[in-house]
Amino acid sequence: MTSKLEIPETQVVDLSVKIAITTALAAAFFLAFTPILIRISESFISPNATIFHRFWIATAILGLWQVVFLRNRQANLPIKKFTEINKIWLPLAVMAIAFVSTQLLWATSIAQTTVANSEVLHCLSPGFTTLAAWALFSQKFGGRFITGMVVATGGTIAIGFSDMFSSISLAGDGLAFLSAIFWGGYIMSMEKLRTWLSPTVILIWASGSCTLLSLGVLIITGDRLFPSSGAAWLTLIVMAFNTIIAHSLIAYSIKWLSSGLMTTILLISPVITAIMGWFLFSETLTLLNLLGFAVILVGIYLAISDTGELKVLEE
Repeated sequence: MTSKLEIPETQVVDLSVKIAITTALAAAFFLAFTPILIRISESFISPNATIFHRFWIATAILGLWQVVFLRNRQANLPIKKFTEINKIWLPLAVMAIAFVSTQLLWATSIAQTTVANSEVLHCLSPGFTTLAAWALFSQKFGGRFITGMVVATGGTIAIGFSDMFSSISLAGDGLAFLSAIFWGGYIMSMEKLRTWLSPTVILIWASGSCTLLSLGVLIITGDRLFPSSGAAWLTLIVMAFNTIIAHSLIAYSIKWLSSGLMTTILLISPVITAIMGWFLFSETLTLLNLLGFAVILVGIYLAISDTGELKVLEE
């Protein structure tokens, strides 16, 4: 007679949370490539065309993956609670609008201001996300998390501080600032949708909606639709795969992490972007940059250590 080994539920939850935090950090790594890829793409086509091609390619890849997955694994429909299906439409609509808005605003800001300015202002989303969660859902936050979020945001600003005034564009900076607000809305709506939908279905909806809405913007602006070089297409394809990986990781980990904590963890992305710029393009890292890196890591650690921002969910 053999005995069945039972793993305590607390250990399973702790492991899931650790995996979610690791996954969120991995998402930040892939997100760090986004501004670089956008800047390269915008040397070939307009920001609006960049967004359109990036997301129709991502939608096609995700759709193919979903079809193959359902056929081979005979998976059920991704909606887990059919009695609550009506609750998904509002967050779906919010996510579609927020996602296309943040992508178009961010891409346009990168074309009008410096990458440093755009990246720093885009990374102000933790403050907006936390404020919205408090105002809309009466969510309470621990002092350790608030401290960590403020510290990490301050470190992010320190990284780009030396470049923020080198090339001032109020229009570009304003667009990056708005993109941070919509990015927070996107993460919050994804957090709600993960109760019912799988990461793949959420991303298909997000990227498909972004494709259609950005096509409408593209038609209105009259920008050239197709790139004329293989290098441009290669950049767009790489960007689409990078988008799928990064946002899939976010959608997975948001099930165990609050949206405020998620956006705070993603603040490590500018650190990775700066390091890649130093390694790949021999860009200079100042003492203020290095100090900002350390401050961000301390802030993220403080935010993660606030257990109130970790969720225990029932499958």
